[in-house]
Amino acid sequence: MRIYNLLTAGLLLGASTAFAQSSISVEEVKCLAAGKNTVVRATATGQRAGETPRLYFRWKEHGNFYWVEMESENGGVGRFWGVPPKPEDRNEEVEYYATLVDVSGRETARSTSRRAPVEDDCRSPLRPVEAGVADNLMVGETAAVQEGKGVLGFLCDGIVTRVNAQGIRRADEACRACVVAWWQKRSVVIPAIAGVTGIIVADDDGPEASPARPN
Repeated sequence: MRIYNLLTAGLLLGASTAFAQSSISVEEVKCLAAGKNTVVRATATGQRAGETPRLYFRWKEHGNFYWVEMESENGGVGRFWGVPPKPEDRNEEVEYYATLVDVSGRETARSTSRRAPVEDDCRSPLRPVEAGVADNLMVGETAAVQEGKGVLGFLCDGIVTRVNAQGIRRADEACRACVVAWWQKRSVVIPAIAGVTGIIVADDDGPEASPARPN
């Protein structure tokens, strides 16, 4: 009987472990800095092998969500942080939540959704490791309509890679196209050389401009 009871207890313990649910919660952010990156943190419990955290975000009530991967907090078990892109001027409030996904990208846990205002005077200092991630963002999409377009309500700064809704990575084409277009402008304003008043405007198709006459 004793052996039977021990075996039963072991089976029940194994079953409860097998069906234990992982969970994740995202911390409240008082504000996001306008035109700057802000770090968002989350805590996961019962995280299983292969599960990774993501931070989902969007301009409040504008279109579908985007996501960025969250990084492990140094020395903190189950602690993570993520950096969404910089909110643009029109963006007054951001919705966000965190998830755990398995190796196939299937969601296994989700936090409650939160909102944070975008403010000009919001303080958001980044540590060097956080700034490094902010300068090399991989932004995921959740709908086909997001492909080939900028991240709605957010600046291009730091966005280098995109992931479509099927999980396929690609170089960001929308923000890169804006940079190329800027460099290919017909007219480029060149700062005045030392000792010369005025500016030089160089036109790709026209003759070279002459500097303004000194006074």
